Amino acid sequence: MTHQLIDQDLDLDAAAAELSGAKHLYIDTEFESNRGGTTLSVIQISRGEKTYLVDALKLGAMESLGKVLGDGNAEWVLHAGLQDIGLLQDRFGLEERPRVFDTQVAWALLGAEHSVSLAYLTFRLLDIRTMKSHQTDDWKRRPLPARQLAYAAQDVEHLPAIRTELGKRLAELDREKIAIEATADQLWPASEPPTPLRLETFRNSWQLEAPNHAALRYLIEWYNSLGERQRDGAPLPKTFISIASRLPETGKDLARIKGIPGRWASRHGNELASRLRRASRDPEEGFEATAPPAYATFEEIQLDAWLGFVRAEMCAELRVAPELGLPSRLVKRMKLAITDGGDRLAGADELSGWRRTLFLEPYTARCTSATA
Repeated sequence: MTHQLIDQDLDLDAAAAELSGAKHLYIDTEFESNRGGTTLSVIQISRGEKTYLVDALKLGAMESLGKVLGDGNAEWVLHAGLQDIGLLQDRFGLEERPRVFDTQVAWALLGAEHSVSLAYLTFRLLDIRTMKSHQTDDWKRRPLPARQLAYAAQDVEHLPAIRTELGKRLAELDREKIAIEATADQLWPASEPPTPLRLETFRNSWQLEAPNHAALRYLIEWYNSLGERQRDGAPLPKTFISIASRLPETGKDLARIKGIPGRWASRHGNELASRLRRASRDPEEGFEATAPPAYATFEEIQLDAWLGFVRAEMCAELRVAPELGLPSRLVKRMKLAITDGGDRLAGADELSGWRRTLFLEPYTARCTSATA
């Protein structure tokens, strides 16, 4: 595959015209990162025949290329494209998300390996050995040496053949649509609401008397009601046992507790202290001191082991990398759902989207066999 440096507006317009209407756009970027941020330097883009190396430092708005990228009909093909896509969306002001096929994600849907490099994937799929000799070069210097440009083009050169081979393997498992969904899930993960605090979060709550216990419950309810911005600078949950134990009467008293931000206490401390005192005067009806919870139980150990085994077994059966198919954060939510529901089937409620498509049936079957 040939390549061409694009550092003039007229050449960019011609390249954009050639790229327009492509079914696939094979893309990579080169950038420089430092404390001041990340600077997009070069955009490598091709429709499969010729790679254009667009000088993002020398060119300005690049409107013609922006129209190509924002068309919405072409599939973007990248490898580990999270940062590349973020840079392109910011540079061109793309409001709609492109349809993206990430070759790293697709590979993880076909086997145990998760975060593989492009060089590794090129060798495994195409039996081609590539070098990474210019990976740490300075991409802001101009003019860029010919060897650096050739290296940049190489990262796009093999993407068409890789996309074709991955597409064949995914089609055999009926996972082409899932690959697009899984890519979007990795690139634009749905924001998960923070896990609500629970009384069980505070294992030392058994030491509190009724008034202090009521104050802790109020703190939990108060914290759960705060928005993300309101939590910024507020006392952290790790301070709640101390707060509930001392029942500060004023903001100054609150500020004396280790871990309480002084600025926050000066602004909001009097109000919180007043509410805590009010809550402490109205403890739960029928309150009874409880025994301390166990640090560990065999039931919990068995559940952890069972979830770990089921995760490994299902991923091996479906040929999906565990880190992609059932990441640790999801397994933790499944464990919590099981603990709350008292039934291992409750863990299935945490499966959604493409993961539910893949894992619901095998997970349900294993829950059934475990209780049979």
